[in-house]
Amino acid sequence: MKVLNWFTISLIITALASLIYSILDFNLIHTDVFLITCVIVMILEVLPLRLPSGDGYSAGGIGWLFLLLYEGFSAAVLAIFLAVLAYYLKNMRKRRIPLMRLLVTLGMYIASIVPAYILLEALHPTSIFATVIIAAISLEVTNFIYLEGIEATVLGKKMFKNLKQKVSELVIPIFVSIIVLSKLLYHRSEAELISLMLYTLFFLLVVILFSNEFMKQLALRKESSKAFIQVLEGRIKSSLTGHGNRVAEICEILLDDFSYPKRKRHDLVQAAIIHDIGKALLPSYIFRKRGDLTLSEEREYKKHPEKAMEIVKTMFPNESFSDWILHHHERWDGKGFPKRLQGEEIPLGARILAIGNELDHIISRHQDKETILKLLREKAGTVLDPKLVDKIDLFHIEQMLYTVSNPNIQNELTEDSDMISTQYSEVDTYSHIGESFFVTVKSGVIYNAKGKPSNEFILELAETSMERQKPVNETYMDANEHFNVHAIPFSGDEAAIFVHNITPYMQYRKRLEHNILESYVMVINTISQGKVKLLTTKAALECQLGEQIGEMAIRKSADVPKTRAFAKEILEQFPVDISTMKVLVAISEAASNIIKHATAGTFSVYKKEGTLQFLLSDKGSGIPLHELPKAILISGYSSKRSLGRGYNLIANYSNGLQIYSCSEGTSLLIEYPLLAMEASISQ
Repeated sequence: MKVLNWFTISLIITALASLIYSILDFNLIHTDVFLITCVIVMILEVLPLRLPSGDGYSAGGIGWLFLLLYEGFSAAVLAIFLAVLAYYLKNMRKRRIPLMRLLVTLGMYIASIVPAYILLEALHPTSIFATVIIAAISLEVTNFIYLEGIEATVLGKKMFKNLKQKVSELVIPIFVSIIVLSKLLYHRSEAELISLMLYTLFFLLVVILFSNEFMKQLALRKESSKAFIQVLEGRIKSSLTGHGNRVAEICEILLDDFSYPKRKRHDLVQAAIIHDIGKALLPSYIFRKRGDLTLSEEREYKKHPEKAMEIVKTMFPNESFSDWILHHHERWDGKGFPKRLQGEEIPLGARILAIGNELDHIISRHQDKETILKLLREKAGTVLDPKLVDKIDLFHIEQMLYTVSNPNIQNELTEDSDMISTQYSEVDTYSHIGESFFVTVKSGVIYNAKGKPSNEFILELAETSMERQKPVNETYMDANEHFNVHAIPFSGDEAAIFVHNITPYMQYRKRLEHNILESYVMVINTISQGKVKLLTTKAALECQLGEQIGEMAIRKSADVPKTRAFAKEILEQFPVDISTMKVLVAISEAASNIIKHATAGTFSVYKKEGTLQFLLSDKGSGIPLHELPKAILISGYSSKRSLGRGYNLIANYSNGLQIYSCSEGTSLLIEYPLLAMEASISQ
């Protein structure tokens, strides 16, 4: 960033000339007051008051104005020099002070007090209150103008953008300056003044301490959210890693020029970080799939804002917070989801999130700032709010490219899942394909129909493609056959339907999965030394069950402790040859898995020939084939939505664990030998 230009050079000259003049003209009358004021100003520059909006307020200007009014121009200039030097010493990097920046800052502050000094010399106000008002307004307004000039010449920003908001932000500093300076200048003696200044310093330090602690907590909360979301996004899909954090960075860059209220900015940035948390509750295959989603998969994907809102409402009761996340996929033209809101019906926060979301996707594919801005503006008025997009310029894009990092995407799959994926890709050839044919739909009439898929299905798919004016696809299934169906719209009310029978492919894939599962059975049994058995059919599990002695449903988190209590009652009646605590831990872990991975489940207890059996079954989507070895054998392995210790712990805290998993759910059979006396009674 080039600091030097005609404007900043003039400020540097002002700084050097004023500093030389002040040193030569330096003649103190009240040495104690000057030294104490300089110390206070330096402390306030080094320890600024941190506001929740993210701004820092140093209040050093009050000290400079006080010395200007009390001691004269030279004293004020020297105080400014000491304060700026203290600030740069605190923030210097690699033991180097950026000299040009220091001089520009010094020149800006010195030039800001010059108009106040000239006005006071010219007007000679008789009232202390009038003097303070003139000085405070002059300093803040002049400083604001110089700061705008620096940003325009160094950063290329447009001057006086969002003028109304920026001017309103001057009110509080001016008001505070008037109150404090009036009090200080109305002192009766120098001792009273020093006492008042020390009291004010103590009070300010207390306020600064508490404000900094508060900001640390806010920062900790933000960093925790960023770390958690980044890990979660990586588990959903490796290419999503860091998306929420990047959207938050982009939004932070834009909020100032969007004139977004500062009191709401922290919440909006927090919402940007976690806006995609709902994707963690979607089936993982949606994010692993190559190519376009089917209509049913698309409908499932569009549920993620609502799922995110449900999660967010439990963490952030602020209603607008959850609304921003719920509506961040709405479009300006009303074609978004989930509510199809349009225009200004969409909450402002959601419209800003949509821009941040879109920019991250564009920046991930392009690095040229002109191209990025062009692509963004193409979406104005259709996808994005045109008024907000119009406020974005090349300066913002340059900031985003500098700030937003795009690390190389790393493949999260391990060697076993890579092997399975390779085997799957080998299946996706011409070796196992079925019949393909075309069907035409015109004015609601089907031509060349084959009976399957059904006419109703074909008409619905054709109407959807014509309505959207783009190709769509869906999978059609009946009891015996599977079809992949693509609809392509033509002009008017005509569409072509391409139907491909994928039944042979699905059958082959099923056989392949069964073969892989059989190999897993042997590997898992060997590595676990017979403690864990993977079953390939549900019948193989059910045939081992003895007499049922109890059952309960598991539907919510509150049911997990109930399963422990239920198991404890059973163990009191039928004691087993292992610690009760270990049994309860294993049952608790299995029950927790049902809540984490499925919508509901059951906990059943059986007794068979000297063995107590606990069966926990869920109605989830099952364990993905490529994750089976990791989920079962790796201690502490966690899937996307699990934070538990896993099946390895359950196996270690039992006599044996048998697992059956399919697309309809997972069942765990945990067995414990009864105590010898109880076993003989049972037999």
